[in-house]
Amino acid sequence: MRQEGGDDLAVEQVKDDWRQMELTKAEYAMLEYAEKLTLTPRSMTEADVQKLRDAGWSDRDILDIVHVCAYFNFRVRVVDGLGLELGNWQIQRARAGSERAARLAQERGVPMPSDPWRVRQAG
Repeated sequence: MRQEGGDDLAVEQVKDDWRQMELTKAEYAMLEYAEKLTLTPRSMTEADVQKLRDAGWSDRDILDIVHVCAYFNFRVRVVDGLGLELGNWQIQRARAGSERAARLAQERGVPMPSDPWRVRQAG
């Protein structure tokens, strides 16, 4: 999301609990679908696809959702399967995003949803 110009605070909120965010019906359906596909892929049925259609997603959109979800799951499994660790630049990048999100949360007067890098403790 950050690479696509997403708000740093929204990124942290999605990571923490996307169900607590103000989302459109379509966004909620997409995230619910992606979560189910990630956690319990064998339980997916045509009814799950129909929920996306009912929320306004086209069949092309649904294919894109599946491709993006599958791609990220593939990446995670390759990294985990090889026992790779995050590089220092990746940690720094995540920390910088969390720092920006913490500033946005403070400016907007909303709680920071998560603090995986202990950004608030460092400052």
